[in-house]
Amino acid sequence: MEIIVEQLGKKFSREWIFKGIDYTLKSDQAYAIVGGNGSGKSTLLKVISGINDPSKGKVIYKKNNKEVPVDEIWKEIVLAGPYTELVEEYTLEEHLNFHRQLKPMVKSNEEIIEILDFKAANKKQVQAFSSGMKQKLKLALAFFSEASMLLLDEPTSNLDHKNIEWYQHWLPICSKGKITLICSNQPYEYEFCDERIFMENYK
Repeated sequence: MEIIVEQLGKKFSREWIFKGIDYTLKSDQAYAIVGGNGSGKSTLLKVISGINDPSKGKVIYKKNNKEVPVDEIWKEIVLAGPYTELVEEYTLEEHLNFHRQLKPMVKSNEEIIEILDFKAANKKQVQAFSSGMKQKLKLALAFFSEASMLLLDEPTSNLDHKNIEWYQHWLPICSKGKITLICSNQPYEYEFCDERIFMENYK
C-alpha cells in the first residue's frame, strides 16, 4: 500500500490549518504526526483517511500499483481516535461480532477478550465500561482488524500506566506490513515510529 500526498492543504473559513504537504507513506512504515494542541494533527489524519476533503492538493491511494478510489479506501483503513464511536448498548461479545461484519479480524473473539483481559466484562454492555476500558477496546478493534492502514489519534488517552505498556507491546506487532500513522504530542505514544511529520513546518 502507498499513500501519496501532493501539496495538501486544509483551511477553515479563511484560516489555513496546514498547507503545502508533500509526502509518500509506504507499507511497513510508521509515521508520527506531531505538534501542539490545535496544530492540525487530527485534521490531517482525517484528510488522509478520506473522512474530510482537502481544501487544496490531493491524496492518492495505491495498492499493488493500482489506484484505489477515495470512496473505497475505508475498506483498507482502521481508525481509533477520540471521535470514533462504540455501540454502547452492545455487550463486548456483541460488539466484536458487529465489528466483524464491517472488517475481517485476525483473531477470534476469545483471543481478543483474553488479550484485553476483559473476561469478567464479556457480558457487560460497553456503556458500563470505564473510559480506559473503552479506549483499550477501540485500540483492540484497530489492532486486530485486517487493514492496510492503521491510523491512531491520541492512542493512550484515558489509559493508565499498565495499559500504556499494553499499547506499546501490541503496536509494533499489529502494525507489521501496514502504513501506520499516529497523531500525538506524547513521545511515549510514537517513539516506535520511523519518521516524524512536524505540523509546524506546514503553516
